[in-house]
Amino acid sequence: MFCIRHLDAIRVRLAIAAIFAGVVFVLPPAAQAGIFARWVEVGPDGVSSVRAITDDLCPQVIFDGIPTSMFVRAEPGRKIENVKPAAFPVRSCEVAAPPGAIAATLDGQVLPLARPNPQRILILGDTGCRLDRSALQDCDDPRAWPFPKIAAAAARARPDLVIHVGDYHYREVQCPAERSGCAHSPWGYGFDAWYADFFEPATPLLAAAPWIMVRGNHEDCARAGEGWVRFLDRLPVSATCRDLTGIFVARLGDFGIVVVDGAHAEDPKADTGPLAGLLRGQLAEVAAKVPAEAWLVTHRPLNSMRSAPGGRTNEVDNAVQELAFGNIMPPGVRMAVAGHIHFFQAVDFGGARPPQLVVGTGGDNLVEAPPLSVIGADINGRKVVNSVTYSGFAYMVWDRTHDLWIGTLFDADGKALNHCRLVGRSLSCGS
Repeated sequence: MFCIRHLDAIRVRLAIAAIFAGVVFVLPPAAQAGIFARWVEVGPDGVSSVRAITDDLCPQVIFDGIPTSMFVRAEPGRKIENVKPAAFPVRSCEVAAPPGAIAATLDGQVLPLARPNPQRILILGDTGCRLDRSALQDCDDPRAWPFPKIAAAAARARPDLVIHVGDYHYREVQCPAERSGCAHSPWGYGFDAWYADFFEPATPLLAAAPWIMVRGNHEDCARAGEGWVRFLDRLPVSATCRDLTGIFVARLGDFGIVVVDGAHAEDPKADTGPLAGLLRGQLAEVAAKVPAEAWLVTHRPLNSMRSAPGGRTNEVDNAVQELAFGNIMPPGVRMAVAGHIHFFQAVDFGGARPPQLVVGTGGDNLVEAPPLSVIGADINGRKVVNSVTYSGFAYMVWDRTHDLWIGTLFDADGKALNHCRLVGRSLSCGS
């Protein structure tokens, strides 16, 4: 059990360090529990990586009755270059599950290890509470920021796998003193903001299933990149934060998830060739590992459509990734899954390319004006034959029956909003 005297000593030491570093931190109230968060993250080849955040030594995980020590991923004093100033008065830990492991526990709590051929997959993303220079959310109001409620409802769905399509952290600036709805919220890029924005509200869903963690643009090195590197990246912690770190295939039996670190792949205003070439080469390196059935997940959609400013016309969200992947997409990829745009959208191209699913509805401010029309539109050179767009807080659950996937979109209270069918590369949705 964590000692309060130990906590006080840590507070003093880190407060002194923070003063010299010019950053502010606040340890969350749960600090006295010792372990702030625990979860299972699915990495390359479908390996389960058990992760934990603690204020003490890294704990042990019990795999099939055998105690196994976790390794230190990042110490509190670990220096990472190319990131925003921030305080991380915690230790992150990890250990890979042994091949064939069936059961795992950490500090007496059962951990959900990844299983082959998941039959129920839950998708959500863009979950943080926005506090930045352009917009403010009332983080203390579950109607304005429903991610804690969504995470609890989603956990009750008992998924086999959770895919988070990125943007975990949004609390970048201080809540104004006169705004009661976000009063006293942690802010900045350190652990206290990460804990409030993601780890604490996500606790029930982290305990329910293993996760695929997709990097969002809010986790780029210029923003909350240090938290991404310390806690969620599938790569070991490096001395310098890096963007566009590659693509991997999380293979689970005969099913696979192609995970793209493409959050930094914003369409350039000039030549898209160099950036597209980089991503194309990264996909080519792993294409042979993609099984006969897979989804490609990336934070930015390849082929969605949203309203341009003013709502008079529609615009394609991202062309550089379609340029990168379109001509070399492995045949096993049945659907592209993303977030980034804060609405739900399903776009089908009649089999000419994998359909696009966007589920950016997990808690951050929503798109106020959905696109005027998508069916019949041209997106990156292909005609849309079927599409649905919805602007509202939601998460999505996909259930598999043989070759058919049935997807259900749920609101924050767990009420069904829409149903979709995915067969091969054909995606159709309708209430």
